[in-house]
Amino acid sequence: MFSGWDEYRLINSEIVALVDQLPRSALGEAVGYILSSPGKRVRPLILVSSSQAFGCDPTTSVDASLAVEMVHAASLVHDDILDWGVERRGMPSAFERYGDEVAILSGDYMISRSIDLISSYSHRVIKAFSGACMEMAEGELLDLTEVSSPEEYYNCIYKKTASLFEASVEIGCLIACAPDEDVARFKRYGSNLGLAYQILDDLEEYLGISQGKESSKTSMTLPRIYGDIFSPENSLEICSKAIKDHCAEAKKALKESSGDGLALSRLQEIVDYMTQRGLEECRSLKSLC
Repeated sequence: MFSGWDEYRLINSEIVALVDQLPRSALGEAVGYILSSPGKRVRPLILVSSSQAFGCDPTTSVDASLAVEMVHAASLVHDDILDWGVERRGMPSAFERYGDEVAILSGDYMISRSIDLISSYSHRVIKAFSGACMEMAEGELLDLTEVSSPEEYYNCIYKKTASLFEASVEIGCLIACAPDEDVARFKRYGSNLGLAYQILDDLEEYLGISQGKESSKTSMTLPRIYGDIFSPENSLEICSKAIKDHCAEAKKALKESSGDGLALSRLQEIVDYMTQRGLEECRSLKSLC
């Protein structure tokens, strides 16, 4: 979907260059393995696209996009350690391949490198980035300990997942010096996209749809919460509606903004790509519920 976009190629080429600069050590090998695994690069893409929406050249925001991608990759590594995840993106996880000690240190290295990459930007950019990182850590702990209701679930996934989507578009807007009201609109886009994506991810797991990842632990998710109250079919319908509602809110926020039309179109395409195919696959399994 995104491979033909110049922005995607720019982000990937910069990741390749970053991997080439890693230390020639066991730690460098592990970090290189993690960063070279296939990925959609959605968070860096929405950051760069948000900056473009307000006239910023992609090369100006690309370091920030790499910082976001690195801290996201680090969070996945740490998540696999906590969940005993053995597969990630269709490949052995860093935890499975290198063990927990190397995996922990690889995540720490990537977080440190992300700080280096974001440090050249404004104070507001750094605050948005660090705020999301803290939210993600808190959300991960909530995921492990305190989710038993829809309200707790939403609080958890906002912190664990949606906060970085929200920060990505906020950072892109801030780099481009977008008006504050547009920054707020783009944050609504990012948070709703993140919520829709995470609910869909949890719904696919609930229905047994292959996601290229595997772990020994399971979280209490929205489909599971509703599945304990309603029939599996009704749980699917409720979750599907929630995903579509969040997608609609994300697109509405874009339409209300004053950003460039092409960039807004790209951001809308990302919403559809991240949700529509998955929703259709979930609906196709409705008869199995």
